[in-house]
This record gives sequence, structure tokens and C-alpha cells, in this order.
Amino acid sequence: MLRISKLVIGSGILSMLMIAAPAVMAQEGEYGHDHGDAFDTTTAPLTVPSAVDFAPVPGDGDDETGEDGEKDAAGAGISTYVDVTENMKAGVLTPFYRFSPMFAMKAHVPLIFDRTLNYFGYDASASGLGDITLDAEYTKPLAAPGTQLRFAASVKLPTGNEEKTVEDDTGFEYAVPLGTGTTDYILRGQYAKSTPKRGLLFGLMYRKNSPVESVFDYGTYTATTKTTNASQIVGSVFGRHRASRSWWLHMGATIVKLGDGKSETEFSDGSPTVDNGANMAGTLIDLFPGVSYALGKFNPFVGVRIPVATSYDNEFRDDKRDTSIIFQFSYRPESMAR
Repeated sequence: MLRISKLVIGSGILSMLMIAAPAVMAQEGEYGHDHGDAFDTTTAPLTVPSAVDFAPVPGDGDDETGEDGEKDAAGAGISTYVDVTENMKAGVLTPFYRFSPMFAMKAHVPLIFDRTLNYFGYDASASGLGDITLDAEYTKPLAAPGTQLRFAASVKLPTGNEEKTVEDDTGFEYAVPLGTGTTDYILRGQYAKSTPKRGLLFGLMYRKNSPVESVFDYGTYTATTKTTNASQIVGSVFGRHRASRSWWLHMGATIVKLGDGKSETEFSDGSPTVDNGANMAGTLIDLFPGVSYALGKFNPFVGVRIPVATSYDNEFRDDKRDTSIIFQFSYRPESMAR
């Protein structure tokens, strides 16, 4: 009866948070004003941990919470990350395979359900596949129980349509890109520690973007513009506290440092190269409160991403970012050994 009661209470709280989602988003801006995309379908799923990213809880054994002591799960598994704002609704499906307690491969597949950009009062919306990211991950258990170091290298592929457009009633086309059109490279390091009551995860990530070219033919000459999006350094800390046998309360914070980026145009007639200036540098700080419930090997999570600071070096860039609702689900497969 106690287990059933906890499940009923948990379902009620999750339902209340889901009902509250429209109210949270309604506080963000006015109709027709574009706050931009707060959700990066590449960076966010690599930064915000799912249940399987925390170090296994020592001493839990194979109990009903789904934790298995200090043995990392082996075999196939999957996690999801869904982020919902007024102008961006997207999910990332992450299947993975753990070959051993130390080595795993992952694929992050973004599905953009709706991306809306505002063009002087016209809302242009599109949906489709985003840019897929592939990971190779190495985990090193440390001497202290429930403590790990994790290193990962990732490559982001240009699978999303960066030239996606939509037409208005007059046939005029508006750009709503679903990808960046570039192959990018990411390195990550994490320190994770778990006790029966708490979990802590520190992370550091570096993302290097490759350039994308746009060629314009003016008849007597062509102009080729090479644009390199800003590199990123992301620092993060996430913690969780066990409120009951199955309930976990979560809180996290990330700080993203954006580089300047680069944009320059070369001309086929020998004219001097023009430095257009990208002006992408800035700093973004977000908080991530949430709650999760351990249902055996299946762990649902619901939370909120709250932008607390946004500072761009470019004074003309909109510094308003939307609060969003986050849903995560993770499945932890059977452990390698009993």
C-alpha cells in the first residue's frame, strides 16, 4: 500500500508540473516578439545529466530504485530530453550501448517539433530532423565508493536542413534553419560522486564549430562568405537529493561562455577580403530545478530551465531568453554482473 501511495503522489506532482507549463511560458514576452532559441539541441543534452549520468549509488544493490551498487549498466539503453518554450519545441532521443563498465557509445538524435522565428510580425515555423551528435565515452571508477571520472569526445553532423524555408501567402520565403550545416567537435570531462542520499556531478565542455560557406553569384564575380559560429566553453554543476526511497530532488546550474565567432567574405575578382565581424561573444547562466522518480530501471524527470543572466557583447542582440519546461526519461539496462 505504501508503494502504491507513493506512486499516486508522484504521478500527481508530475501532473501538476505539466499543467503549470503553459503558465510558465505565458510569462515570456508578447505575441510576435521573438526571444530567440534558448534551447541548443546539441549542447543542452550533453550538459544536463539524465539519471544514468549520475554515478551509481553505492550499497543500493539491485533494489527497486533501479540502482546497482558500483556496477555501471552494460548493454543497450536509451534516454530522452524534451525542451518546450514558446518558440522552440524539440526533443533529443539518445540510444546508447555500453560495451563494458568503462566504454560506451551514444547517438543524440534531435527531433524539432516546432521552431518559430518572427520576421517583423510574421511567424515562420518549421519542423524536422536536427543535427545528430555521436559520442565515444570512457568512464574511470575511482577508489572512493560511488565516484567516477568520465571523458567523452563527440562529433556533430550536419544532418539538419540549414536551408529550410517556409512561404507566406504571397510566396515570399523565410529562413527557418533546422541545423547549422557544419561538422563540429566537442570534448567533455565530468566528475560524478554518489552516496545513498545525494548525487553530485561537475562538468566541463568545449565545443569547436567548423565554418560554413555561402556563395553568391553576381555575374562578373562571385562572393564567398565563410561563417564560423562562436566556440563554446560550458561549466556545469548538478546535484540531486534523495527525498524518499524513490524521489529525488534536483538542482543544477550551467555557465556558457561564447567566443566571438568569425565571418569574412572573399571575392573571385581579387578584391580585398572583407571582415564582416560575427559579434557572437557572450555569457549565459541558467538554473535547472527539477524532480525525478525511480520506477525500477525507468526514471522520469520533469524540471524547468531558468535563464538567470544573459550578456552579449553585441548591443543589438536580443538578450531575452525563454524559461522552458524540461522532460527527461531514461532507461538503465541490466548490469553486467550480479
